[in-house]
Amino acid sequence: MGKRLSGEVIHFINDFCPKTLGRITFIGHSLGGVIIRSALPYLSDYKDKMYTFFTLSSPHLGYMYNSNIVINAGIYVLQKMRKSLCLTQLSMTDATNFKDTFLFKLTQAPGLNWFQNIGLVSSFQDSYVPFESARILKVKEAQYDAM
Repeated sequence: MGKRLSGEVIHFINDFCPKTLGRITFIGHSLGGVIIRSALPYLSDYKDKMYTFFTLSSPHLGYMYNSNIVINAGIYVLQKMRKSLCLTQLSMTDATNFKDTFLFKLTQAPGLNWFQNIGLVSSFQDSYVPFESARILKVKEAQYDAM
């Protein structure tokens, strides 16, 4: 999805503002924030134009430490029934080695460092996206994980 988004952004720039491109701002909600981040490495030609990156309740760090049992059960059932690659990636079960997971690799990819402004909005009342995941914060439980 990130590669497709980057293609659409490049197409838009080429068609509508090839010589007058000023700033690029991205606003994403939920999975949209992760899709935007996965598109950024494909947009490196425009890194000097990146201005604002703003997300609302985006699971940047996945659902690994989601404390809501009902949501965890729902994700598990959907993974088993639909074989959803997206949910597998967000639960970080898409690889046996943690460092080979999509989300871990995304943290190593360039992109966020290009922006002058970054806003990550989350809510404690959000029962779908963990608070720390939406704000890209280290979770206390992670300190006990073996790497």
